[in-house]
Amino acid sequence: MDNKVFTGVTAFLGKAALTGISGAATTNSSSAGVFALRGKAITHAADSGVATPTTDAVTAAAITLTANQARIVVFCLTAADAVALVAGEVVSLDSAGAFLDAPEFPQIPDTLCPMAYVIAKGGATLSGTFTVGSSNWNTTGMTYVVTDVFGMPDRPQTA
Repeated sequence: MDNKVFTGVTAFLGKAALTGISGAATTNSSSAGVFALRGKAITHAADSGVATPTTDAVTAAAITLTANQARIVVFCLTAADAVALVAGEVVSLDSAGAFLDAPEFPQIPDTLCPMAYVIAKGGATLSGTFTVGSSNWNTTGMTYVVTDVFGMPDRPQTA
């Protein structure tokens, strides 16, 4: 067996069960588990109704969408077991909510461990600007697909 395959692995070991991305709140929840950052094992305590960060951990910019836009938001954990978000580029949707260009994952720094990602869509009925962590998840016109991950897949599932 070649143990070098697992050298410095970053992965969430378990099912994050990211929830809360739909209600009249700006919070999120996840299950307890273990994750690794570059090979170091860290315990993740369950989160229940914790505040969703309001900015991207890499760019420090607000994560926003307007009508007929979508993007991927990756929920990550820091070495201190805090939730951090990294957002992909905004892509356009047609009036029926279909992607004109497929969304892509953002680059995740090696100081963060991805545990789930959300494909967030601002439909044609979204009024104004939706801001992650500030706007309620159930804002009219917003829809989400949540996917728990062990590590980052080669491409997002857009269904």
